[in-house]
Amino acid sequence: MNNCFDASTSICKFFVINQKLDIGLPKQVVLDAMKLLILAGGMSSRMKKNLEGNTNLDSKLIEQANTLPKSMIGIGKDGRPFLDYVLYNASVAGVKEVVLLLNPKDDVSQLHYERLMHERKSWGLQIGFARQYIPEGREKPLGTTDAIEQALTQFPAWQNSRFIVCNGDNLYPVKAFEFLLDEAYPNAMLDWDTEAYTVERVRNCAIIKKDSEGYLIDLLEKPNDEEWAEIVGTLPRIGISWNIFAFTSADLIPFLEKTPIHPVRNEKEIPVTVRMWANENPKGIYTIQISDVLPDLTSKHDIAEVQALLNYEI
Repeated sequence: MNNCFDASTSICKFFVINQKLDIGLPKQVVLDAMKLLILAGGMSSRMKKNLEGNTNLDSKLIEQANTLPKSMIGIGKDGRPFLDYVLYNASVAGVKEVVLLLNPKDDVSQLHYERLMHERKSWGLQIGFARQYIPEGREKPLGTTDAIEQALTQFPAWQNSRFIVCNGDNLYPVKAFEFLLDEAYPNAMLDWDTEAYTVERVRNCAIIKKDSEGYLIDLLEKPNDEEWAEIVGTLPRIGISWNIFAFTSADLIPFLEKTPIHPVRNEKEIPVTVRMWANENPKGIYTIQISDVLPDLTSKHDIAEVQALLNYEI
């Protein structure tokens, strides 16, 4: 496996970050903001559950959903994998370097994207591959925080970078990547509007609480009834996280290292990392409001709806 990027093939774009706050960095810091880490190392457990009720879903897609990483299900035009569209949107926004964090058992994704790069059909992206190795004694990966830690370990040059990190099963629009690439804050996250979602859907997400300047002060994941009543009663607008962030590695790594294993889900999760960060440094993570409804590929029930959105050439 080749985990190295050839710097001569990558065009680096730099942004001058004008620091408005004293957070231990120089007043002007130049940060490389062209990197993207996509987390695609999960077990796709919900996708592999049996499809209940009547369905017109193509049997081939059902088979793919049961056997492939969900981001590689061929629901795009002419059978393109879902992840192709995420990568395409990132490339349009200006991303140049990508690392795909994959499950060790994934024998599909790397071959597909190595072929696209060899054929010069990877939208100008240089794509590298990391693996989220499962600790001894566990059946599943250790969570999204662990995924980022493993990716940074396998790509040590990224430990001195600014990069975007996102899920591999959400179709983030071009402007989502643009907002985080162009944002003049070293660490930022997107704050998604919720008007188009049901209350049940919103409550299954992480609710963003921010101060008057837009900095994150808390992230409430899957709020209980008491927390939800407080949210509805106090927040003028309810925004959620769809797990897409821009991080400066030097700021992020200390919080990755001290993130505890969740007592119920038994994983190290990035919402817990981000919440801990915000609690310790209320001016550490800036939130950027975005209004788009985000297509989400979680279960077989999502396939037909998402497929209808991807019937176009890229």
